[in-house]
Amino acid sequence: MSAVYSIYTSPNHAPIPNHLPTLIVTPYGQPHHTLYSYIHTNFNKETYLLTPSPQGDLCVAKMVPPPGSRGSGGPGSSEGGHSSGHDNKTVRCEASRNLKWSITNTGINAPVYKLTLPNPDAPGHEQPLFQISKPNPNATWWSMFYFTYAGHLIPPKRIEFGKIQKNAAAGSGGGGGTRVTIAGKTPEEKAVWQTLGEGNEDMVEWIVLCASLNVLDDEIIKAAQGSEPRPSGPAPKAVPSSRPAVGAVRAANPPGKPIMPIPQGGVNTGYRGPSQATGPPMRAGPGPQPNPQMYQQQRGGAPPPQGYRGPPPAGQPMPMPQPGYAPPPQQGRGPVPASNGRRF
Repeated sequence: MSAVYSIYTSPNHAPIPNHLPTLIVTPYGQPHHTLYSYIHTNFNKETYLLTPSPQGDLCVAKMVPPPGSRGSGGPGSSEGGHSSGHDNKTVRCEASRNLKWSITNTGINAPVYKLTLPNPDAPGHEQPLFQISKPNPNATWWSMFYFTYAGHLIPPKRIEFGKIQKNAAAGSGGGGGTRVTIAGKTPEEKAVWQTLGEGNEDMVEWIVLCASLNVLDDEIIKAAQGSEPRPSGPAPKAVPSSRPAVGAVRAANPPGKPIMPIPQGGVNTGYRGPSQATGPPMRAGPGPQPNPQMYQQQRGGAPPPQGYRGPPPAGQPMPMPQPGYAPPPQQGRGPVPASNGRRF
């Protein structure tokens, strides 16, 4: 028995912020006949497979992806949208009739999804069911297969029973979307429907469709990550210098502030020394700028009042210093020791 399905983005469900799009499953070639709806809730932390009925949509399966793999924090860095760590790559699934299974991405360089069932004979262990992977990383379709074991010394046989591939474009009559095919041609391919026992073919359909929808979820996340522009580092901001260029003219005083007169001694008495929050002191031109605080430490005692130059020695006129330089040390008071390599 063969079966072919198509998967589309639902036209009847409005997009929900921070949620993956709702998908619908239809028979191939019948896009208006919805078999299942695939809805993401709770910021993609829970996903439900619903089927329509006269009483409303009925839930037939629930999927719980790994924590953080599809939430607000974004997918993990590994392939398939899952974060690193074996325990965080498993999607837990459950359905009607107490059916439970797992989908684990075991791939390293490319996704390899392994579907397993709980082993009733060994609690805590899983028994293999199906696998889904690309035949090569550059392939455009996914292969669904399982292995048969004929004996201890006989290599297992790989049985491919289905494919997941894109439909032809809508303009070429294919209608777009994704096609899921269960071949069902050979007896080994048909045996897939009897995996869960006679009369449980619908449960096999749920498992195959949930696995296919999980692959599409990861592909949607990967495509969204590839389309996002990579954040570039902020451009380095120029730090404004507190030192004007050599020879620059000091800017005029801001409005509302009185202009401080410059005494004839050449020391800018309106200068209060460098501020620790603004960096090194500004210069009014070439040459070092005097600092009254250092002047106070060198001379000792309180700083001289503004405009006070001190009396010159008897019989000796005070030389006029050049603008922007401190006056030379006055005779009679002893030499002024140098501080930090600067002379005043």
